[in-house]
Amino acid sequence: MLDIKNIYKNFDGLQVLKGVSTHVEKGEVVVIIGVSGSGKSTLLRCMNLLEEPTFGEVWMEGRLMTPPDPYLHRDVIRASNTYKKLLSEGLDDEAAIRKIKDEDLLKEKHPKAEGAEYASLLKKISEENGIDINLGRQKMGMVFQNFNLFNNKTVLENITLAPIKIGKQRLRDAKKRGENTEKTNDDVIRAANEKAMKLLERIGLQDKAGVYPSTLSGGQRQRVAIIRALAMEPDVMLFDEPTSALDPEMVGEVLDLIRDLVRDGMTSVIVTHEMGFAREVADRVIFMHDGVIAEEGTPEEVFSHPKNPRCRDFLSKVLY
Repeated sequence: MLDIKNIYKNFDGLQVLKGVSTHVEKGEVVVIIGVSGSGKSTLLRCMNLLEEPTFGEVWMEGRLMTPPDPYLHRDVIRASNTYKKLLSEGLDDEAAIRKIKDEDLLKEKHPKAEGAEYASLLKKISEENGIDINLGRQKMGMVFQNFNLFNNKTVLENITLAPIKIGKQRLRDAKKRGENTEKTNDDVIRAANEKAMKLLERIGLQDKAGVYPSTLSGGQRQRVAIIRALAMEPDVMLFDEPTSALDPEMVGEVLDLIRDLVRDGMTSVIVTHEMGFAREVADRVIFMHDGVIAEEGTPEEVFSHPKNPRCRDFLSKVLY
């Protein structure tokens, strides 16, 4: 469902992610753990392109969401001046490609190329895969550490804002295409409100539909943020430390909601410091350290038999 290929992310010369590759299968729950500053949240934000990777590619359900990375496509590498120069120096095809990947990428440079061949290959890859950043984002729900609710809108308005906007746009597009539709803007709004109320009932907050987020507890706000993401009917849910801003007594109600979602089969990627929760819900655990995946495996493998020394040290200092 989600493929992350060789992701690098630099911030003003600081390399936060250093060639991270992983994947998420349909229905899988992947939990990412690690110390603060290890690149966990940056990786999550690169998945839905809230942060644009410096290098690398993000694929959603077989479609490319980022511009194609020349280092990941051999035909593009072969069109580069760097590759042609290496061949002229006597290297064969495999050796030239390996040298470009191993040496130039570590210097944070793409192979330089001029001419139509190189550019047309990148364009061809883009066209063949139908890059659509917004389409990919619509399929991914995001839950943030600090809720990110709109404080000047009611709970109901927070939940219905995106579905109404997208629904009206789809209705306009259908009418432009000359399709016969009896649906109106009022129908879009009515459907969004009905869905929102059902979601609020699910978390027992239907009586809070008309209030503003500032009147809610932290746990209530985070649960509203989760169902706001669910209102878009995402294929994947991304959780960025969803309990880190909560008082301890509010953590449980948010984790219970996430447990319900994963039991229902929601594909999820969760960044968390709640080790007991991670061990309970994860199908696969990723331990990140210094911008790379240092350990990856089942909860039993990572928590009970970690192979990486840094992972062992980290787990020895946390309670779960």
